[in-house]
Parts: sequence; structure tokens; C-alpha cells
Amino acid sequence: MSMHPLRDAVAAIATPLADALGIALWGIEILVGGRMVVRVYVDAKPGAPLAGAELSAPTDLTGQTGRADDEAAAPEGVTIDQCARLSRQLGLALEVEDVIRDAYVLEVSSPGLERPFFEAAQMAPYAGRTIELTLALPHPEWPGRRKFRGDIVRVEGDTLTFLPDAAPSPDAAPAPLSVAWEDVKKAHLVHIFPDTTRPQPGGKTGQRKKAQPKKPARGGAPHDDTTD
Repeated sequence: MSMHPLRDAVAAIATPLADALGIALWGIEILVGGRMVVRVYVDAKPGAPLAGAELSAPTDLTGQTGRADDEAAAPEGVTIDQCARLSRQLGLALEVEDVIRDAYVLEVSSPGLERPFFEAAQMAPYAGRTIELTLALPHPEWPGRRKFRGDIVRVEGDTLTFLPDAAPSPDAAPAPLSVAWEDVKKAHLVHIFPDTTRPQPGGKTGQRKKAQPKKPARGGAPHDDTTD
């Protein structure tokens, strides 16, 4: 089974389970290399109040849940209990349906501060925010370049327009660049922390913090059903 059909199969099972818990499926990543990792992102439903903190609740094939991420994070609208319950239910459902026959680890988490995007429409509410994206092939206006960083200008259908933080040549000014979503290999939000380098009350100067990549906790003993 190729990766796209596998993602579709996992999504078909995860979507109603998430909906029953009052949350929404944001996207699915399949990481292959050694043991497969099935990473499921869930978020609050549109219009729902923010609640809880970012977490990650990995499970093994049988749905046993590992410990949640202990690092504090900004509210993302999904509670630890919701992710843990979805992790258990989804792990069990995938085993019953025999969706994945190889050994794998299941991870369920909120998208986090630097959330990945899985479709163009997800980016629309973040107009004006900074993103990083990688194209499948170099852009014709930028020979040899696939990776960009810039601010979202607008999203129209499956076309993303953003303003790169640089220009294709030294004598040119940055100009909006439009790309079809099908040409985007991956994209994620860039969280900019407030500038704390300026003097604070009392004469103290803070330090600008950089967003750190999320490191999901791992737990449980992954089951390899190829030995059954």
C-alpha cells in the first residue's frame, strides 16, 4: 500500500473518532525509515474555544498509550485527555481493520505553534503570518531554489500567494509569489516570539526565544504483527 492510500485509510477511521470527541482531524503524516511512524494531528473544531495544552500521546499498534509530552506549550484547543482517548481508540480500530500490517508507532498530537499544513485552505486564516515551504521542484522564477520563507498574502482555491523574505536577484525587490498547492511538498507556520531584547521595566533585558521543534514522547512497546 502506497503512502497516499494509507493516509486516506487512516483518515477515514480517525475522522469520525475525532468528531465524536469534539475535535477535528488536522492532518496525517506517515514517516518511513526503520519503524514506521503514523503521526495524527488534531485540532479544535472551527469556533471552539481554546483549551488544554500541546501534547503528544504515542501508542503502539495495540492502542496502548505512552506518556504525554510534559513540556509546557501554548493552548491549541485540544486537551491531553482528548488526544489520549483518540490515540487508544484509533490504535484499536487500526488493528481491528488490519490497516497496517507492518510494525509501527502511532502518535496523536495537536499541530503545535509551528503547525504543518496539509491543504491550501488551512492557510487562509493565517494570512499575514510567516511560513516556510518547500516545493517539489524549483520555482521557474527562482532557478534552483525550492525552499522559501515569507508571509502569506492570500489563498485562492488551491493557489497560495506569499511574499518571500528575499528577491531572486540582488537588484530586485521582493515580490509576491504564487504557487499551486500540488507543487508544495511541505509547509508549516513559523511562530515568531515577541522581541524581548529591548530593555524591560527595572532595567532588565530579555532574550529573543526561538521556537524549538516538538519532540513527541515515545511510549509503549510497538507490536509487530508480522510475527503473529
